[in-house]
Parts: sequence; C-alpha cells; structure tokens
Amino acid sequence: MIKAIIIDDEIHCIDTLSILLADYCPEVTVLEKCNSAKKGLEAIERHQPELVFLDIEMPIMNGFELLESFKQIPFSVVFTTSYDQYAIKAIRFSALDYLLKPIDPKELIAAVHKVQLQKTPPSADQFQILLDQIKKKDNELEKISAILDKNISLAGNSHSNSQQRRLAAILFTDIVGYTSMMQQNETKALAIIKQHVAVLRSTVQLHAGEVLNDYGDSSLCIFSSATEAVQCAMEIQQQLQIEPVVPLRIGLHIGEIFFEDGKLLGDGVNLASRIQSLGQANTVLFSEEIKDKIKNSSKFKTVSLGLFEFKNVEKPVEVFALANEGLHIPARQTMDGKLKKKKSNWLSFFMGSNEKN
Repeated sequence: MIKAIIIDDEIHCIDTLSILLADYCPEVTVLEKCNSAKKGLEAIERHQPELVFLDIEMPIMNGFELLESFKQIPFSVVFTTSYDQYAIKAIRFSALDYLLKPIDPKELIAAVHKVQLQKTPPSADQFQILLDQIKKKDNELEKISAILDKNISLAGNSHSNSQQRRLAAILFTDIVGYTSMMQQNETKALAIIKQHVAVLRSTVQLHAGEVLNDYGDSSLCIFSSATEAVQCAMEIQQQLQIEPVVPLRIGLHIGEIFFEDGKLLGDGVNLASRIQSLGQANTVLFSEEIKDKIKNSSKFKTVSLGLFEFKNVEKPVEVFALANEGLHIPARQTMDGKLKKKKSNWLSFFMGSNEKN
C-alpha cells in the first residue's frame, strides 16, 4: 500500500481525485485531505506519507513554495493543476510527476505505477531543475495585465500590478448538474469535463481572452473586448453541442476588476457569477452593460429576460439572453439562481396588515 495525502484548495477537486484513486488505484491509501498548503505541511509531518498529490495554484502558499520548505523532499510528488504551462518535460524524467485537471484515469494509473516502481523521492538536484524551468515562464499576472491593457482605460491613479483597477468583460462558465452527473456516470462526467476544458482554452485564446480560473466544471475568464467575449461565448456553446454534449451555462458582465494576493476581485466579478447562476444548459446570459456594447453588431440577436434581484446586489439587474440560432433561451418562470429570497405569502400578508394598522 502507498500512504498518500491530497493537498488542493478546491474541495471538489479533492473529491474527484479521491473517487478516481478509490476506483482505479486501490493500492493508494489516502491518509488525509487538505485544502491549504499550511494544513498540508502539518499533515505531512503527522503522517510521513510516501506520496503527495499536490495542487500548484493555491492562495497564500502555492505547491512549489510548500516543497521549497523541505531541504530534501522525503516523499514522491504528483502535481495536479489546471494550468498546462507547468507541464514541463523535466518533471517526467524525475521522481516528480504531473497530472492536468481534469485528471485522466489512465494518466493517474501511470503516475501511481511510476511511484511504485521508483520508490525514490526526488533529489534536491531534480527539484532544482524543475524550479529553474518554472522561473523561466512568464509571470501569469503580467500576462493578464498585458491582455487587459489592450483597448482598456486605467481607472484611477497608477498602482502596483496587484492593485490596478481596470474595466474588463468577465465571462463565467459552469456545467449544469455536474455533481449528480459525477455520481451517476463518472466516465461520462470526466469525458464532458475534458471536452469543456479543451474547447474553453482554445476558443478563449482565439478571442484574445485569458482563462484565470479553470476548475474543470467551471471557469472564470476575462477579455478586453465585450464583443470578443460574447462571440467567444457563442462559439463555445456551438462547439459543445457536438458529442459529448456539455450542458454549459455562461454569464457575462462588464465591470471593474483588481488583483489582490493573486486573486481577481471586484463587484463586476460577483455580478457576472450571479448572472451565470440563472442560466440553463446551452444559454448565454449577460448584463445591460454587455448589451450596450454589442447593440450595434448585427451578428448578435438578444432578448431581455427582465429584471432580477440578486443576493448582495442593491439594485435590480436587467438580464439578457443571446438568441442566435442553436442557443437556448430560458423561460423566466423556470429560472433560478443566486437571487434574493421572496417573502412567503403569509408573511407578506402579515407584514401588510401590520403596516395598515
């Protein structure tokens, strides 16, 4: 048996990997699941594992920084990440290994088999080769800033990269019913996630956008152009109607964004997320701000779905749907999402009676 620990800040990624290990790698015993690098270090000290499945992108301390705290790594490492720029060939020729999310069961089996054969933790030289390769890569935040600088006006005074506030077209995607899909047919669910990730990355890049967060079943992307963002959303949905069909909903909004501690923040991000939550399979929904930017483009057909009162949003927001051929337009009465709760009839009646009295 191989004693292992999973370290990943995304709970659903931990759950997915745990299921895959149980089904395909019964020789691996997961001793603890940690949702932060700090908890991971504590678990490593407690359990002295032979193998650590380690996410790269985590807040406060990432996977590489965790490993740098060891003079000699006393366990084998399998990196798990959504960012393929970290897939460096040097990893494959050491005791370190790499799995791209969503994780392919065959790749997982191969990685575990490699650990069984080697039974040798990575040497200091091997790890240093990996770090040297990583440091040659462009800083991700700098790439994001470069994209946003195209045709975007800066808001306010000059700040550091992490504090610059800019306008951006924000695009959220989410696979409808992914959790139940995973429970009912894991193989189908993994195929759908792979399709989503492949189409998302290629199409966003084609329209000069950037995938900031990619969790397999959902993503957060930004664009310097609202027109490019909407065109990208439409093409993504069109491509995902080919087998295996991906039941995806997309939400868009234009808003001010800024980076803090490597995280994308801003009211615009929150509103885009809420608009996305109203969607159904094969829908593209967006705010009035997006509608205003594309209103003169004849290639986009739009329809208003009315005003919605979202949680933690002061004013009602008018939401529009892209109505081009092949896209689904949800009926108002069937839509549900991150909305304010309506008062029940009896409570409204009671409060109304009190107001009259």
